[in-house]
Amino acid sequence: MIDYYVQVWYFVIFIPVSIAAYFALMAIDFSKIFKNNSTWQIRVITLLISISLGFIIADGVLGIITRLISTI
Repeated sequence: MIDYYVQVWYFVIFIPVSIAAYFALMAIDFSKIFKNNSTWQIRVITLLISISLGFIIADGVLGIITRLISTI
């Protein structure tokens, strides 16, 4: 039963963190790294990085919560 709640909380944490990371990454000027007229490549890289950060943060937070619950 607790696995169900962990899965729900994973998405509750993952989605907002990914969105916040996306908007935070949009503040970085990636146009200096990429060639001219490569807007969609910049958006794809920003999206992939934000999803990765969301995954890492959500997994880390839920790992800590799961370990705390298992010790109780």
